[in-house]
Amino acid sequence: MVNPSSALTTAEKYERFAFIFCKMGTTGLLVWLLTPPIFILVVASLAIILYGRAVMLGITRSRCFLRRPMLIMGFWSVAIVLDVAFLWWQSH
Repeated sequence: MVNPSSALTTAEKYERFAFIFCKMGTTGLLVWLLTPPIFILVVASLAIILYGRAVMLGITRSRCFLRRPMLIMGFWSVAIVLDVAFLWWQSH
């Protein structure tokens, strides 16, 4: 959550940045047929890394649809596994 003051904590800065990648990943999932599958790997990985950092710094809630950073990271982890499986299946 954003502080009422203009200064954001370090955790809030990471969460804000992670939320950008969460939105990008969601958009990529919604238009999977129109975007390269590698996009999901990159964006989901960055979202997981950034949310992980935000969690380590104290964030417990996000503006992302799933709200809980650990749940968001779990979702994107599943998306990565499915995407890798899809890429592997497509190449064989």
